[in-house]
Amino acid sequence: MPFDTHAVQDQPAMRPSAVLFCAPLLALALLAGCASSPPQAEVLDLRTLNDSGVTGSVTLTDLGDQRTLVEIDVDPAGHPSMPAHIHPGTCDELVPQPKYPLQNVVDGASVTEVPAPLDELLRGGVALNVHQSNEEMGVYTACIELG
Repeated sequence: MPFDTHAVQDQPAMRPSAVLFCAPLLALALLAGCASSPPQAEVLDLRTLNDSGVTGSVTLTDLGDQRTLVEIDVDPAGHPSMPAHIHPGTCDELVPQPKYPLQNVVDGASVTEVPAPLDELLRGGVALNVHQSNEEMGVYTACIELG
């Protein structure tokens, strides 16, 4: 079937006012799509230490405004409440003073918002470790080097 050029020519042209009205709406729709994108998150597997049996992962989620949500999810292997911290150093050589204290891992879960951006935590030089109990802080059950 041949293309009818007269049909196209007979169509009314789009008015400039319609373009000016639609362009901002399109820009707003595109921005709304960008604003609703999911936050950046990293999931890291914890390394079991000292034959503790504690296994699981840590999820770090960028909350914006220089904040990161730290979620620990583990099989506690019989440890009902385990202190957790982010320390300067590595799993093998932690600086004793924590940089960011975290909520205790109770029944295998801990959720804490820390005042640091995700990219800073992932830059390296810090490790997240889990202690056996409040009474046995020197015994580590799991650890992961961030970054």
